[in-house]
Order: sequence, then structure tokens, then C-alpha cells
Amino acid sequence: MSGRRAKCERAARASQQRQPSRRGRVALAVAALMLAVSAALTLALTRGGHATPSTASAASGGSEGEPLELSGTDPINGRLVSLASYTGKPIVLNLWASWCTGCEAEARALATFERTHPQAQVVGVDIQDSRAAAKAFYRRFGWRHPSIFDPGGAVAARFQLQGLPATLFLDRRHRVVARILGETTLAGFDQGLQRALG
Repeated sequence: MSGRRAKCERAARASQQRQPSRRGRVALAVAALMLAVSAALTLALTRGGHATPSTASAASGGSEGEPLELSGTDPINGRLVSLASYTGKPIVLNLWASWCTGCEAEARALATFERTHPQAQVVGVDIQDSRAAAKAFYRRFGWRHPSIFDPGGAVAARFQLQGLPATLFLDRRHRVVARILGETTLAGFDQGLQRALG
């Protein structure tokens, strides 16, 4: 009987050694959770071609429900650009840079959107760029809309952006009603405008 008992005890100890400790299982679960959150954030900030508008949070444009105020000089012509100049018109605010590959990917769709949607005003915000690079980008993609030059990235910091491009959709009172993080398509711009018009 004692030999059988000793054998059972050895088998139980061997089984315990093969299984991770409770602390090890908790650490493994935490690591898996962190990996999943990281993957979700990366997807949200870099997804291309499939980005659709989401409801905006207060961080998108200051206090929730308040009109967004933004102005600055245009990197192309040096003129003052102010959202207040477009009172009563919905605004598609596209944050971009000439060095941004996602911005290049959606640039033609944005140019088409601008030409085919005169009921909305497209305004760009050129983040951490040079005037020469911005001018070349405009020529390359046939953009016509104004942009606000933001060489220091202050606007990106204000909106707490983690990447470019990003597009905010403002209703007629210039309240942020939807946003797209990452590049999008013509359909994505259309859907965002519908929320701004609704």
C-alpha cells in the first residue's frame, strides 16, 4: 500500500511541475490582454481603406457640443484660414502631412469628394510639414481646398492624435459629430458627411 501511495504522490508532484503556477497564469493572461489592446489600437490608427466614421468624443474638438474654433495661415498661399468663415456649412476637417503614406493613399479620394460635394467645405490641417512639401503635395493630387499650416504639431496635440491621417466631420454649427482615424475612401468621406448633415 505504501508503494502505491508513494507512486501516486510522485505522479501528483510531476503534474504540478508541468502546470504553470497561479502567478505565471495571471502574468500570461495580463500579457495576452495587453497584446490584444495594442493590436486593437494599432488597427484603429493605421487601418486603410476600411475606416468608417465613428461618433466623436469630447477629446476630438474641445468641450462636447461646443463649436470647434480653429484658424491659421494656409501653407500654399499664406492667407488666413478660419473655420468661422464657413458659418452654416458643414466642414470636413482633414489632418494630413506630405510625409504621411496614409494621407497619400486617400488624397485622390479627398480631391474627388471636394469636387463632388459643394454643400460641404473641406479644410486641411498640414501637420509638421514644410511649405514646399505641402505645395508639391497639392499639385500632385490636384487639391483646391484651404489648409491650416501646423508645423509644430500643436493642432495634432490638441486633438490627442496618435497618427495621421485623421478626418473630423463638423455639422453646420461646427460641432464635431464624427471622425475617422486612419486613411479612408470616398465612401468613408460620404458617410461622415451624411452624419454632419443629419
